[in-house]
Amino acid sequence: MTRITFFSLKGGTGKTTLSYSLGWLLAEAGNSVLMIGVDAEGHLTQSFQGKPQAGQTSLYQALIEDQPLTAAVVPTLHSKISLIPATTEHFDLNTALFNKPWREWKLKDALSAIYPFPYDLVIMDAGANLNLITYNALFAAQTLIIPAIPDLYSFLSLKSLFEYLEKLEKDYKYHFKAVWVLLNKLNNHRPLDRENREALKKFYHSFLLPVMIREDPKFSQALLQQEPVSVFAPQSTASRDLKKLADFFQTTLGAVKTE
Repeated sequence: MTRITFFSLKGGTGKTTLSYSLGWLLAEAGNSVLMIGVDAEGHLTQSFQGKPQAGQTSLYQALIEDQPLTAAVVPTLHSKISLIPATTEHFDLNTALFNKPWREWKLKDALSAIYPFPYDLVIMDAGANLNLITYNALFAAQTLIIPAIPDLYSFLSLKSLFEYLEKLEKDYKYHFKAVWVLLNKLNNHRPLDRENREALKKFYHSFLLPVMIREDPKFSQALLQQEPVSVFAPQSTASRDLKKLADFFQTTLGAVKTE
């Protein structure tokens, strides 16, 4: 079982769209995927149109009241994808975690308690905040994917994030198996985008994913239709780039089973 968290200190980098799209493509390849909407805004949950039944256990109850995490899982439109949705209780989750022992590790422990584990991988979408919910999403992951866009502020946020990760590893003795920067919304026809791309290669070459996601209006159109772009426009630039990303994770990271 491989656990992946999408996280960025900067908003607007497309982390929810990317995690949603990657999860869908890996499921299309035959893998069983558990998606967790850790972000209180609930955009991942909205993307999958996931909704808990009345009275169903929530992520809040699993982490705060020690309810089984499996009781919070809901089905999605894809038979190979399950979802732990964001609920309104997420807005109180950070405060509630303060009073819990081992509060930063609750999600990791809840996932580890599931045996046998029925999924090939877990993908978590975390908000652009540094709080206890974020700590849980980070410490529950083995692989961290940091979406970045080709602008100055995204570049500066990367510097801050890597300084934070260094402190995190020192303070909590936790090391990710892999940390990747994923360049998103790239337009190679814009000189500034090319400059920022080269700057990322220079300063983060050992972390920069070899696959970059190019800017494509099909992303927005697919969002309006509440479909992954690979379904809405399978021959689009975005779909081709995302397929390469999914292939990379299957072959290079060994993140999922090979059929």
